[in-house]
Amino acid sequence: MKTPIWFFLSIAVCQAEPSIKNMEWPERLREFPAGDDFTFVSGDYDVSHSIPKDTKIQAAGGSGGPIVKITIKDRNGSWHASLTTQSVGERLLAPYLGRPQIEVWGRGGGGSWTRELYRYVNGEYRSVRIDQFEQHPPHENQKASTATLPDEFHGKAPPEGNPTLYFVETRIPSE
Repeated sequence: MKTPIWFFLSIAVCQAEPSIKNMEWPERLREFPAGDDFTFVSGDYDVSHSIPKDTKIQAAGGSGGPIVKITIKDRNGSWHASLTTQSVGERLLAPYLGRPQIEVWGRGGGGSWTRELYRYVNGEYRSVRIDQFEQHPPHENQKASTATLPDEFHGKAPPEGNPTLYFVETRIPSE
């Protein structure tokens, strides 16, 4: 008797990774240093951070932070990848499928903050999860999860002495 294809497909689906919305946030490997232009080593990777020279790209920054370019290079091979995004602060996170993940923070108006998870997927760094936080929410007395901002905001201390941020929701970016 021949095994139907649906049998194998159902096994594959059952063994799939859990939803990224329900996963714990990845382990922090390292805070990014102060300033806009720097390079550091983390394990097998050189990590560089800069403000793009193109004034049109720079003009896209704002209260959510400047536009930054982050490049990660494998010290033992030829692999490298870059990410250009708006950010007020970043962290290097534990690898996913062998490549470092990047945490990027953005700021909105009225005490709204986002923490975005970037993973190397299909040949490039892509946003795979966005967590939203509020600085002055009604959640204060509701035991909401909290988060802390990166230590450095491109050479400046975090606003208001690194406030407590209260979790609101997780979104998955659309393709």
